[in-house]
Amino acid sequence: MPHTEQQLDPNLKPLSEVSNYTVEKGDPDPRGFTVVDADGRQLGTVDDLIIDTAAMKVRYLVVSKSGIEVQRANTDESILLPVQDVEVRSSSGHVVAQRFTGNERSWMRTASGSTAGSTSETDRARLTRSEEELQVGKREVSKGEARVGKHVKTEHVSQPVTRGHEEAFIERRPVEAGARGDASISEDEIRIPLSEEELVVNKRPVVKEELVVGKRIVEERDTVEADLRREEFDIEETGKGTTRERDKRSEH
Repeated sequence: MPHTEQQLDPNLKPLSEVSNYTVEKGDPDPRGFTVVDADGRQLGTVDDLIIDTAAMKVRYLVVSKSGIEVQRANTDESILLPVQDVEVRSSSGHVVAQRFTGNERSWMRTASGSTAGSTSETDRARLTRSEEELQVGKREVSKGEARVGKHVKTEHVSQPVTRGHEEAFIERRPVEAGARGDASISEDEIRIPLSEEELVVNKRPVVKEELVVGKRIVEERDTVEADLRREEFDIEETGKGTTRERDKRSEH
């Protein structure tokens, strides 16, 4: 006997049927993700989430089956996968059922307020409608590189300086009459050594400036455009047949 919504804990409700609960921002929402087992075999698609309204946590994933292994293990219902037994991979849009055995609990919604008359499940045929959703991911690619170095440049400079040198000078002075001195006539000379300052040029390196190099993240806004396909139901009546349509989505 399948486990219906009424057979679960009363605090467990499908997320699609409670209006005041949403997936917390930043947490992955696996609805629409493809479910595979540990060997990569496709099992189905996540249709809904079963939440614990008391603990404010997701307890199960409702998976519509598509794989052969699930079809053998269950009847025509979806299956419930405990969240602790799955790994959600948001980047690839997959959910890995790491502990899938094929004997998981089945799930079948029961409609409240059905129309008059009795119609068994065997009298009903199902046609699903799918549509594409845009999933945008990011990956890091090489943009090039920024090169920062230094080179030597020679510049010719000139700088005025002052240097000194010695020079001899001569003063002629008259001598008073009767002054003592050597009055002999002879040859004589006086030598005065002269010197001068010589420029000595030296060069030494002096740190004048430093360059700090780093990198930072700059956020830019881009727009992604794509053409998404979706299926639409075509309802056509022939003869005297009458089709009545009821939108159950508004009843939840």
